[in-house]
Amino acid sequence: MKPGSKKWKNFMAKLYGIGAAVVIIGALFKIQHWPLASFFLILGLSTEAIIFFFSAFEPPHEDPDWSLVYPELATGERHEGEDFKKEDQRSITEQLDDMLEGAKIEPELIASLGDGMRSLSDQAKQMGEITGAAAATNEYATSLKDASAKVSNLSDSYEKASESLVGLTNNVDAGRNAGESLQKMSQNLSALNEMYEMQLRGSREKLEAANQMFEGMSEMLTNLRNSVDDTKRYKENIAELSDNLAKLNTVYGNMLAAMTVRS
Repeated sequence: MKPGSKKWKNFMAKLYGIGAAVVIIGALFKIQHWPLASFFLILGLSTEAIIFFFSAFEPPHEDPDWSLVYPELATGERHEGEDFKKEDQRSITEQLDDMLEGAKIEPELIASLGDGMRSLSDQAKQMGEITGAAAATNEYATSLKDASAKVSNLSDSYEKASESLVGLTNNVDAGRNAGESLQKMSQNLSALNEMYEMQLRGSREKLEAANQMFEGMSEMLTNLRNSVDDTKRYKENIAELSDNLAKLNTVYGNMLAAMTVRS
């Protein structure tokens, strides 16, 4: 079996795979301190030594001379010909500007999109500030879930718009479609901002109603505490009156007994 032949490569592939398995098993026995760990470790290291011994006879890997296929690799110069297309020497930014101009996407539209995203971020922050107080209502939680789903859809639309912008360098028609998508996205942002404002107004109204209800409950609890105090004082006065009546009855009884004895 000659080194470098097909049989040799098949043999070495099996030797590497089976030998590596034996080496790993030997190391596993030694790490886990299982019985016969020393035996398996010796077996694994011996197998590894055999693998290294056979690998010494493998012929070195030779890379093909790619300069025979691609002459520019040898000279470092680009060969012009029918198979080589002339590339546009302009930068990607300039090409993108031309595509945007051809698609009629004005800077004002992109600026409007940025303003809409910033407004959406501000509205989301305000919604986050009042979630702790308004989380008691299921309706509010449902509204937040719907809003979150719309924001997720908006993010997907923004990613699609970004992909469309990248495609502008290859296709002007795709740029026009991206411009229409950006316009629709700007409209969606405006509608979503209006919805957030409505949600904020509704949440504030609910919070004000809840605060009024809590103030009424606090006043009612105060009145109840005062009533309990009055009841305690009334009970104490009744007990004191009962004691006084008992003492008065005793006095009257003694006076009546004395008058009866005299008569």
